[in-house]
Amino acid sequence: MQNRYVGDVGDFAKYALLRLLTGRNGLSLGVLWYLFADESHNSDGRHISYLQDPNFARLDPSLHKTLAELVAAGRRSVRSIAQAGILPEHTVYFDAPIDRLGGPAKSAPQRARQRASWLKKAHLAMQACDLVFFDPDNGLETASVARYSPKGGKYVFWDELSLFWDRGQSLVIYHHLNRTASVAKQTEALQEKFASRFGADAFVRHFLFRRGSCRHFWLVSQERHAMHSLSVIDQIGKSAWSEYLTIG
Repeated sequence: MQNRYVGDVGDFAKYALLRLLTGRNGLSLGVLWYLFADESHNSDGRHISYLQDPNFARLDPSLHKTLAELVAAGRRSVRSIAQAGILPEHTVYFDAPIDRLGGPAKSAPQRARQRASWLKKAHLAMQACDLVFFDPDNGLETASVARYSPKGGKYVFWDELSLFWDRGQSLVIYHHLNRTASVAKQTEALQEKFASRFGADAFVRHFLFRRGSCRHFWLVSQERHAMHSLSVIDQIGKSAWSEYLTIG
């Protein structure tokens, strides 16, 4: 996650989904931003035309209005999201940067120590949450990017997810799809990985959102949260969101 993305169409989808997942039975939520320093090499974060689209406004009017106000005021930061009250009152937010650009170059051992310290603090901060949302810049780990490389902070790694899952928490994970294969092939490969990592006891579903670019939100529910997850999925399928979120 980068601050410059706040308020774009992907942000609208992610917070709307979290509002749906936490809105009825009071699942306590933790938002774990893998906050990476803003970059300027592409146009990511500029997909904000939806803020003038009444069809999007009807999906979640109050969220749409709040994000439009943040963008108009130039308050595009995760801290502004935490202050805006768009998620349940007792949501826990973790916004410590996972890595910073600029300054002296860090060695891999230095980045390893920094990441271990960051993860320990994040894990502690989320300890009382039923549901933890992981918001990395790019998504799930890939073989082409090492954990302690300069770009490693843009990914969440499977063993990091397991720390929270093994503690009994349900997970939502952001994942940006790429152009190495079709959406269907990438989805199938990830489904196999989730099944092998979390086993038969996990309730796993994904939500595909194609506006701006293609992204997944992977839901991995503990058994005690599965009925609630099914209820939310049914709610989405019967609402206007079914046009925008493909559930698999």
